[in-house]
Amino acid sequence: MKLSLRHKIIAVNLTVLLLTFAVISFIVIDRLSAVNTNMLVENLKYQADLSVISVRQSLLSGGDPANVENAFTSRGKEFATKLANEYRIRVAVFSSARQKIADSDPSETAIPQYKELDEVFKGNRAYAIRTAEGSRYLYFSFPVVYQKVIGAVMFIYPLKEIDNMTRNIQVYLLISFLLGLVVIVAVALYLSVKITKPITILRESALKIAAGKFQEKIAITSSDETGELARAFNQMSNEIENRMTLLTLEKSKLNSVLESMGEGVVALDGKNEILLINHVAKSILHLGIDSKIIKLADKVRQQQSRVILEIDNGDRNILICATPLKQELQNDGVVLILNDVTELRLLQEKQKQFVTNVSHELKTPLTTILGYVDLLKEKGDHKEIFTTSLHHLQSASDRLLRLVNDLIDLSMLKKSEFEIEPRSTDFTELVRDIVGQMSLKAQKFNIELDIRLPDTGEINIDPVRIKQAVVNVLDNAIKYSQGGKISVVLTEYTHQISLVISDTGCGIPRNLLENIFEPFYRVDKARSRDLGGNGLGLAITKEIIEKHGGTIHIESKEGQGTSVEMTLPQ
Repeated sequence: MKLSLRHKIIAVNLTVLLLTFAVISFIVIDRLSAVNTNMLVENLKYQADLSVISVRQSLLSGGDPANVENAFTSRGKEFATKLANEYRIRVAVFSSARQKIADSDPSETAIPQYKELDEVFKGNRAYAIRTAEGSRYLYFSFPVVYQKVIGAVMFIYPLKEIDNMTRNIQVYLLISFLLGLVVIVAVALYLSVKITKPITILRESALKIAAGKFQEKIAITSSDETGELARAFNQMSNEIENRMTLLTLEKSKLNSVLESMGEGVVALDGKNEILLINHVAKSILHLGIDSKIIKLADKVRQQQSRVILEIDNGDRNILICATPLKQELQNDGVVLILNDVTELRLLQEKQKQFVTNVSHELKTPLTTILGYVDLLKEKGDHKEIFTTSLHHLQSASDRLLRLVNDLIDLSMLKKSEFEIEPRSTDFTELVRDIVGQMSLKAQKFNIELDIRLPDTGEINIDPVRIKQAVVNVLDNAIKYSQGGKISVVLTEYTHQISLVISDTGCGIPRNLLENIFEPFYRVDKARSRDLGGNGLGLAITKEIIEKHGGTIHIESKEGQGTSVEMTLPQ
């Protein structure tokens, strides 16, 4: 709840009074309680000294000094009664085994755990204050020593009188507080009205001026500071009315121009605070002006010339053109033109990586071909060398042809004008045919196939492209399993079918899964080359499935296997 100035004045006075009362009350009550308790403890110490002397004399008179401890235990009740009658206080007696052996109050049957007795049986006096049955008691304990601690005595003194005295003082303090409260409230009300009435008038007039009612004038005519403030307000109102008309027109023109720009525009003052910013700049600088931009602005102020810089702002690349802002009141200002080039840089990086990968993949088989061509030139008449070279030339040529075909497929699939050729196809039969073709390769790698293909009927797909996608996934599962088991499970859902191909192979690390569909990306590059992979299979598969309006999802655990799920609309 928002408090007015009048309420704040009253609240401040009441708060000061309350804090003063609380502090004084706490100090008075605490010190009084401490003094009373200390006096009581000193008195009990004196009584304890007398009691120890009395008990030891009683034990030693006519008794066996070697059997003092047993005598104290057997006469505990006698000592408790004697000390209780002598000092008119409740007394409890404890044996050297810390067992209560006597209590002057026979109604006390419970035996609480007196922690202070640990200190007493070390030969020291100790006391504690506890609450029992709604009343506070002081438990003062002291040891009975004859060559060693042979027992302990506890004085249990009620603090009722001290508590009553404390409550009486609290009542007196409360009455004083209430009387002071009445006086303070009366004074605060008078002062608050006196102070806030002119301020209220000024506030109402200021709100009217803020609402555009510049014709409203403040009617305070006093000769003090409030009257001078009112006259200044009236003069200011006239000036604001004239300037607001001009500013509104100019601002409207400027905003229209800035918001129509495709670049982000930010104007900074000499303290690097934003003077002006358009919507595009807000979206680019959603994290605010960082230290890199501030350093760039400082450099522009120092050189007084344009500076162009590209910065990495978290997950974005921002190209900034910074120019000095030269105007009458902003000689240290800077204008920033911002362009978000994140997508452009990512595209350039992908293009660079793609060209590098293609060059590398083309270089390997071409190097092989050229190497064996040179060998044939020199030793082509040798039959064994001729046969081996021809075999390697054929293998390298096939690899080169597969790479070119995959690149063509990937390029065509990524073109928006490329269209698949769907027709009604028995998907179950298509998958069963693919598995049959790939079973020989699975046997070669010693892999067991678990096939579960229920009849799902016909769906509208491009069978050539879907076969290519399924072959890519199943071929990867076989190549990277090297034994174990591969399951191919087809499931029919409402409006879609799901084909899951799972293997028990080497798996894929979790941090690499997000890159698995990128062209030429391979988890184990050396092993992929040995097995004939070029890193394009999954990229092509993803494009084919998405062209059919479906999805592909991979789950994998390193060392445990991989599961690829392809879903197609039915």
